[in-house]
Amino acid sequence: METEETSAVPAEPTEEESATEEPVAVAEEVVITVTYFSYQISGPVTPGAEVTVVNKDSAAHTVTSDQEGMFDSVFGPNETVTFTAPSEPGEYSFICTYHPAMVGTLVVEG
Repeated sequence: METEETSAVPAEPTEEESATEEPVAVAEEVVITVTYFSYQISGPVTPGAEVTVVNKDSAAHTVTSDQEGMFDSVFGPNETVTFTAPSEPGEYSFICTYHPAMVGTLVVEG
């Protein structure tokens, strides 16, 4: 009696399986753009990554975390600054201390 040798070769995932298993893309760098006294955030960021803030307004603003000491960037009209994202995943709400109606949330995933 002959024995047939088989090797363990994992099956190729189907297109449907591949689509459901793809991780959500998390940017190494996120850009927060300030225009017309509002924040536009390009997406989630990895822990500890650099965040770029581009102020397209003619007024000064801040990106100040609601959690004291987390992050606080102050920038003038038409200025670009950077800061380091928190090292722990989570959602970090922030405000502009000059214009308290300006609010946003930095999402850190990783």
